[in-house]
Amino acid sequence: MNMIHYRSLPLLAGLTLLSGLAHAQTGKQPLDDQCWDMSFEEPFDTLSLWHESQQDGLWRTQYIWSRETIINDEQQFYIDPIEHGMSPFSIDNGILSIEATPTPRALRGVVSGQPYVSGVLTSEKSFSQKYGRFEVSARLPEGGQGLWSAFWLLPSFDQWPEGVAVLPEIDVMESLGHQPNTYHTTLHTNQTGELTSFPHDHTLKADLTQDFHLYSAVWTPESVSWYLDGKWMASHPTPADYTRPVHFLLNLAVGGSWPGSPDASTEFPASFDIDYVRAWTDSGACAD
Repeated sequence: MNMIHYRSLPLLAGLTLLSGLAHAQTGKQPLDDQCWDMSFEEPFDTLSLWHESQQDGLWRTQYIWSRETIINDEQQFYIDPIEHGMSPFSIDNGILSIEATPTPRALRGVVSGQPYVSGVLTSEKSFSQKYGRFEVSARLPEGGQGLWSAFWLLPSFDQWPEGVAVLPEIDVMESLGHQPNTYHTTLHTNQTGELTSFPHDHTLKADLTQDFHLYSAVWTPESVSWYLDGKWMASHPTPADYTRPVHFLLNLAVGGSWPGSPDASTEFPASFDIDYVRAWTDSGACAD
């Protein structure tokens, strides 16, 4: 895996919720909602997009750098409904879809030559939290080779740290379109001075593109644990540089150094479907 998602650019943090030293439900036991207080819920009844001029809204439609900065050798350009006159986002009966398509003729001159357009959503401007439980209920994209969907957490800073090219990152779920039975969870850390990644690959009997599943991560001062549909999947000690609140990122990439390019078998439009995103803090009801 060993992916580098970021560049040395400034980041503005939004609303920060700090929990105590969370201890509820970490380890191999199933998740229990009674152990948690919900601190954030996005049911996607509507889509509230961040308006830079008004400094309001929930979801920003780009990373912290300019849209023209392409990472990981990816082949998509992340577009915005207002800026580009075309939306990669739609909502149907409370389900958000992020759609990737070949770049339409009308946008070919404005998307840095990228052959595909897609969408990214981040809560970088509006919500972040230190420690707790973070999760998405999602159906992964059908379509095959070259699709790369993800739900991940990035620390929030008032200003990007000088001299740091890559920040710590928790990947709650990453999926490659040609592996419909597999998803990936990873920690990325700089605690030794260089980027180090700790990946876990989860291959299942179920085809994850056929139904919604709940992808969760629980982050405490001691460990990060991942769960699928409430069932424990993996854990890793919390790296020393995991000290900042984190915000949500949802995206559907196309191509890149990890999945490779789409081929003749890839089906477009491709859709990453999300039912809800939630964050929780330790309620104290399940203390050790």
